[in-house]
Amino acid sequence: MVKIKIILRAGVRLIPLLVIVALIIFLIWPLSSHRLGNKGSIRVFSQEGFLLREFSSPLSGAYGLWQDLDRFPEFIIRTVVTAEDKRFFYHPGFDPLAMMRSAYLNIREGEIISGGSTITQQLVRVTYDDVLPANRYAKKFAEILFAFRLEVNSSKNEILEAYLNRVPMKFNQSGLPAGARRIFGRDIELISEREGIALAVLIRENQSSKENFEKRFASLMMKVSGKEDGDLSDIIEKVFSTEKSNYRDSLSKTLHFEDFIKSVKVSASGDINTTISGNLNNEISEIISAELKFLQPHKVENCSVIVLKLPEKKGEELKLAAMIGSENFHSSLSGQVNGSVAIRQAGSTLKPFVYGYAMDHLGLRSYSIINDEPIAISIKEGGTYSPKNNDLKFWGSLTLREALACSRNVPAVYMVNRIGVNQFYKFLNISGFTHLDREPSFYGPGIVLGTGGASLLQLCRAYSAIASGGNLYPLYIGKDSDGDIVLGKREKLFSEESAFRLTHILSDREARRRAFGTRNFLDFPFQVASKTGTSKDCRDAWTVGFTNRYVVGVWVGNFSGERMNNVSGAWGAGRIFQQVIRHVTGREHPVFNIPDNFRMVKICRATGLEAGMGCRYFMEPLEIDETLDGKCSGCAGSGVYALSSIGEEEAEIVSPAMGESFVIDPTIPLKNQQIPVVIFLSNRNGTNGNYSYSINNNNAIPLKGTVKTVVDPVRGENRIRIYRNGEVIKSSFFMVE
Repeated sequence: MVKIKIILRAGVRLIPLLVIVALIIFLIWPLSSHRLGNKGSIRVFSQEGFLLREFSSPLSGAYGLWQDLDRFPEFIIRTVVTAEDKRFFYHPGFDPLAMMRSAYLNIREGEIISGGSTITQQLVRVTYDDVLPANRYAKKFAEILFAFRLEVNSSKNEILEAYLNRVPMKFNQSGLPAGARRIFGRDIELISEREGIALAVLIRENQSSKENFEKRFASLMMKVSGKEDGDLSDIIEKVFSTEKSNYRDSLSKTLHFEDFIKSVKVSASGDINTTISGNLNNEISEIISAELKFLQPHKVENCSVIVLKLPEKKGEELKLAAMIGSENFHSSLSGQVNGSVAIRQAGSTLKPFVYGYAMDHLGLRSYSIINDEPIAISIKEGGTYSPKNNDLKFWGSLTLREALACSRNVPAVYMVNRIGVNQFYKFLNISGFTHLDREPSFYGPGIVLGTGGASLLQLCRAYSAIASGGNLYPLYIGKDSDGDIVLGKREKLFSEESAFRLTHILSDREARRRAFGTRNFLDFPFQVASKTGTSKDCRDAWTVGFTNRYVVGVWVGNFSGERMNNVSGAWGAGRIFQQVIRHVTGREHPVFNIPDNFRMVKICRATGLEAGMGCRYFMEPLEIDETLDGKCSGCAGSGVYALSSIGEEEAEIVSPAMGESFVIDPTIPLKNQQIPVVIFLSNRNGTNGNYSYSINNNNAIPLKGTVKTVVDPVRGENRIRIYRNGEVIKSSFFMVE
């Protein structure tokens, strides 16, 4: 018992010492730079240097404009110190003389009419209001402690700069610079002495009546200049103006971007200098408005566009140059939805990534043969998945180049199944599609057909890796007082060789003609790599592509999810993509350089071997030391579309030529636009009735010699087949647009 009492007495004696130690630690502990140095409201600037938008401070909810102390006119500093704290440069954060004077006046009047607070104490109330006690007397004591702490940790100039920039002003402004701009329409450096006195008066009288303001103004004017001011009408008119201030341009075409960057950098303050081009956004918006007038009859309501600027030199960044979230930000039809960052069904836009992965990890090349034939893949819960192509047909054996260029679904699903859904899922996450937060089995092999969704911004950044030799760069969108603002991190998605092969395929106009026809919006008089995508039921239409300098992505559709009327990515988004690419390219004629370690070789479209005499071929990039399995000798010029080789030319489809396109003229009757069909059968085969032909899967017609006939034009792909003993020996197609 005695020992306990001794311990208690010792503890009681230590309490004062502990309090003193705690107080010392509190006073000397460094201050949070975020509280004292917060730069007020956020101002977003375009790449051209124009102010796009101002956001209120996330801490105070007021609008501020931070200025360094040396940019304040000397008379402003003198006036504020005279008005608020004439011994500011001499006291330790609190002024005993002012406090005693204030106490005397309050007791004499029987109410609180003066607080005796210093500039430092007022700054404490602004910066530490959320941690100060609610009780009046406890709060005053805490103010003194915090004020002393500010004085210990900061210089007088630092305290004065923070105060001048953060003291509350009229019209929800924070600081004298913001007040000068809002009230007098000029920067703080350009205001007159009378206007400076008015600002100093508003520090205490920002909600006062005109009468009180005039009295306070006259008193301060006399203290500062020793003279009276006569007519105050000009000052009064501006100080008590009821005119509202807009902090954004309602006609701006960058409103979606302004909200976007604020969401990306929630803690931002001060000025943000961005990479966005206000001029480019305006020009793209005009393109969208014009094209949507044409698309609206097809139940298309909206469009989003992203433009990225590729790094031109080593060490440069991938930059966001344009972001259009919707056709009209102010539209009642969800105009404020930012479609460029919304997750939508991605269609075929992810196919280049599965083939690029296969090139690097499975050893495939653009001339590798892939089968476009019916498949059934086991999926969870004992089911099977049997993908279909958009034309509901199967093309048989074809090269990887043609499978990707013509966007065949079945080969892509076959390839993702060969790679493994889990592995491809991980690859997409690395590629920036971080929204895929379900188990890979949830998406299944359909993940390569866009069932997991994507945003336009994600797609454009991922495609930039193909354009940048396989390197995925962080997306640089601006810089604020804390440094660079970027999205994502650097990754190596593909080898440089595979990235070049993908670029070569996606820019191959001839390879895509079988699916897209000879006239389409993906053709340019210069080199452009592009890929389209159309979601199920035509709810989303995409075109994403790049030149050697820019990546452009376009989405069209309806934010409501309503179906469009057969609007595909190639046609709906493609027409806008065509114009945006031409606009950003200007008079340039960009080309994709062939790496020094590559050579171009003719590859047979049917066999994937080096082309022989009469072979229909693609020009394929091969590495210098890359060898093929041989030279084609068996396709006999029938091309990739022949389903078997017949050795001797026993039958031939002479007209239409393979892949030939016909365009329907709406001003001419269809009966006058019939298409001639010529089929040749060698005389040495006789007329034994073993041969027949069909057009578009109609009933087979006996073939007993050369056939010359005509067929009515049917829009789309039309196929002619020749049979021998019921088996297809020759197949060709032509297009009608």
